[in-house]
Amino acid sequence: MKAALLLVRVAAAVVGDERYREQWEADVIGARELGMSPVRVALGALVAVVVMPSKGAVVAGIGPLGMALQHARTPRGRVLAIAVVSALFVLGGLVMLFA
Repeated sequence: MKAALLLVRVAAAVVGDERYREQWEADVIGARELGMSPVRVALGALVAVVVMPSKGAVVAGIGPLGMALQHARTPRGRVLAIAVVSALFVLGGLVMLFA
């Protein structure tokens, strides 16, 4: 239960809206009454954060980051953007490690 509540709080912090935290915590707490796993409910909240449309943060990106931010305006693009940026960081780290 504590892990599920922690996941929900992290998801709500990413969204930046207190209303989501309150609602998702209530969903996690009430999950057992409905025969559901609180952890699965919390994972659903994390999925919702990825799928939610962004509020349009203004960030000027250059190169790969700019391309990723351009695609991040759609739900599928947000996941793609996270994957691309993560892959670039890993690749950069490997280059620095073995250079």
